[in-house]
Amino acid sequence: MLEVLVQLDKQLFRWVNGHYAAWLDWPLWTVSQHWFWLVAIGLLVVFGTLWREPRRWWLVGLGIGLCFLLADQGSVQLFKNTVCRLRPCHELDDVRMFMTRCGGQYGFVSSHAANAFAVVTFFWLRYRRWPGHTRRQALALPLAGLAWALVTCYSRVYLGKHYPGDIVCGALFGMVCGCAAWWVCSLAEHLFEKKSKKIETKK
Repeated sequence: MLEVLVQLDKQLFRWVNGHYAAWLDWPLWTVSQHWFWLVAIGLLVVFGTLWREPRRWWLVGLGIGLCFLLADQGSVQLFKNTVCRLRPCHELDDVRMFMTRCGGQYGFVSSHAANAFAVVTFFWLRYRRWPGHTRRQALALPLAGLAWALVTCYSRVYLGKHYPGDIVCGALFGMVCGCAAWWVCSLAEHLFEKKSKKIETKK
């Protein structure tokens, strides 16, 4: 069964990697770069934290930090260094790579997918409701983040860096990390509010 899944994963990779277009090369290369991540996450913070809850910026900063700590380190220590699955560019012939090199030897799970979905899951849980606005308005920001994460994940296969299975499992792991970060921040927020009420009561 496992071998069947591995072969299907390779076939799907070859299909995605082989269906390329010149007008897609640069956009998908761009969304895969770390500097673009700073822009994307910066926009999420600006339109999320500074617009909706400017006094809670420190909580969102804590959440994003936890997302990257858990997802990035977890994807390497728990999976890449343990499963040791080679990247397609280290294993297959004729892999198309646009403006990039193969990179590290192992690709399971994708750190890009884990980090992106950790951040998106955190934002989704925190901003899925917005008092005074419709559900559609409240979900605009999380959906924009989800679109960014999906395009980023697709770019990793398109550029020849990962198998689709690396992406799917990385995204699932990232969602778990995002939930954990949201839970920690919610607990911190609850304790902060509880302490603030005690101080106000003493006054």
